[in-house]
Amino acid sequence: MITWSYRAGVAALCLLGLTGCEPGQGGFLGAAPNMALSEARMADGTVTLVPPRGFCIDRKSLGQRFALLARCDKLGAPSAAADAPLGIITVSISEAAAEQGLPSAPQTAAAFGLSNLSALSETPSRVIFRAVGEAPVDGMAPLHWRGTARLGDKFMGLALYGPENGRVLTGEGRRILDELIDGSGAGS
Repeated sequence: MITWSYRAGVAALCLLGLTGCEPGQGGFLGAAPNMALSEARMADGTVTLVPPRGFCIDRKSLGQRFALLARCDKLGAPSAAADAPLGIITVSISEAAAEQGLPSAPQTAAAFGLSNLSALSETPSRVIFRAVGEAPVDGMAPLHWRGTARLGDKFMGLALYGPENGRVLTGEGRRILDELIDGSGAGS
């Protein structure tokens, strides 16, 4: 059984991060220099987190088992943002026993109190779906993407949040999570 314990931390990080979404305001997702990382080692070096195009890792959020990603310009790297949609990605890493399968979309939904599952995509190494749940902060849509992937002996839990009617809520959100999983899997 996976323990999903990063929800409160996500909400706190997102609250802090959204203070930087308006030009001229502070907040750790504001345009502070040297906050954006293009990749990072996690889980005692066994996982290399590689963000999707246009997203960067927030240096201040990075731990061995958790990271927050945002569009690069929100982390002080405007030239790396490309045409990425506005969004916040949370990544958590947990241990996975050799025989342990990925949690299904309904199992993940039950663990987080999610409803209205849609756009489900499952393979032996990843599960990605869209669902409705409590938005972590004001300004974020309750509809968001969730994903779980197996990287060796680790599980990577993902959540992608965006503004109401934002591009990340469309199929583009699935592509972003697929790209994150593929890049991190190749780098790990």
